[in-house]
Amino acid sequence: MSHIINHRLNQFSWAVAALLLLPLLFTKGMFFDGLTYATIARNLEEGLGTFWAPHYTAYIHPEFYEHPPFSYGIHSVFYRLFGDQAWVDRIYAYTLYGLSILMMRRLWSLFIAAGHRAWIPQLIWTITPGVIWVHQNNMLEAPLNTATLAVTWLLIEGTFKRNYFWSALAGVLLYIALGVKGPVGAFVIMVMPVLAVLFPEHRRASLWSVMAMIISFSVLFSYSYLYIPDFNKFFEGYLNKQLIPTLRGLRDQTGSVSDSLWTIGKQFIIPITVLSILVIRKKASYKIRRESIFFFIIGLCATLPFLFMDRQHHYYFMPALAYWILGFAILMEQNPWPWGIQRKKWVIRLKITSLSMWILAIGLSLYFSKSPSRDKHAIKAMKVISIDYPESSIQVAHLPSQWKWAAIAARYEKIQLCEAPQDLYLNVRGENAPEGFELLTEFPKAGFDIYKKATP
Repeated sequence: MSHIINHRLNQFSWAVAALLLLPLLFTKGMFFDGLTYATIARNLEEGLGTFWAPHYTAYIHPEFYEHPPFSYGIHSVFYRLFGDQAWVDRIYAYTLYGLSILMMRRLWSLFIAAGHRAWIPQLIWTITPGVIWVHQNNMLEAPLNTATLAVTWLLIEGTFKRNYFWSALAGVLLYIALGVKGPVGAFVIMVMPVLAVLFPEHRRASLWSVMAMIISFSVLFSYSYLYIPDFNKFFEGYLNKQLIPTLRGLRDQTGSVSDSLWTIGKQFIIPITVLSILVIRKKASYKIRRESIFFFIIGLCATLPFLFMDRQHHYYFMPALAYWILGFAILMEQNPWPWGIQRKKWVIRLKITSLSMWILAIGLSLYFSKSPSRDKHAIKAMKVISIDYPESSIQVAHLPSQWKWAAIAARYEKIQLCEAPQDLYLNVRGENAPEGFELLTEFPKAGFDIYKKATP
């Protein structure tokens, strides 16, 4: 009976994910970083820019060196398969969510004999606020999380089974992880040293695994640097324009260590609360396990580097959460209660609840498909503009303060905002009207008006 209940809880975990993700599937509107990445991927599919020289707009990052291009390249494949539709951005991110879950479940099975309880980390990770937000908004942390989990899984799979082909394949995934967002994905290099310390029975195999990974990664990187000229150009541009200035603190400073610690703490509220309830209810000790320590240390390795950076955002820490949650879930699983309960009524209730959640998720996805999920007034305004002025360029007074509008216009209507003189002018409401222009259309709810150059 307990296996049947856990089977239903596995179904329930997927139903929860559906309820959190599907309502936004057909809606427009995302955080402007996600819109930017989607535009670059769409441009790549349409032949604007190349893989190693991604293109955003003619006026903003005509060659985009802010991040490595692997996520845009993979995302562009989805545009090739499904066309330029707003929901393609969600499908891409949701696919990454599914892959991440499958790898978390495999990691669980490698360490925990009760593989049918892999729903525990899946459910807790899914309802962690930062996880869903990242996947809803097409952030680079989603593919980074998938790639780093893949590296971790392949390394441990190869080590435990003494099959170093998996470890060599981990080097390929490490190359992809670093190709998504740079060195922030390098924390997975610590997987094998930590495993060797905590699991001495796998110490020798860990050494062979890490060597196989390093060799395959080195071969890929060396070949790219020596024989792909565009890679060489991109690598130098990325170092000089993004990575080195960021490490030196020469770029904009955002957030603080205290803010980041508070953000991380909020992500831990759910697992700590659940564990506390189990301890109080069971009145039994939950001993620390070396499997939990392993995942906690890897999570710490993924978290600490950001605390020393000048730029800190809450979503930067999302790839670390999978490891923290796995550590907490392994602690929760060690006592039989409540995972071993045998109540037939629970099986029936879980089945009905899961089915109801799927129906509700599908219904909400259809209901919300008619309206953007965020910035709806700006999205609708850009749509109106594009009808009379398709794929136009619009002048603004100060482009850096209009990144969000620029991202919305570029992604959904192929309209480009710029500071160069144009026939159209976007004026923020409340600011002085531009000289030499006449009012064309007002968009009070969007927060701006459109002017057209006056005819002499």
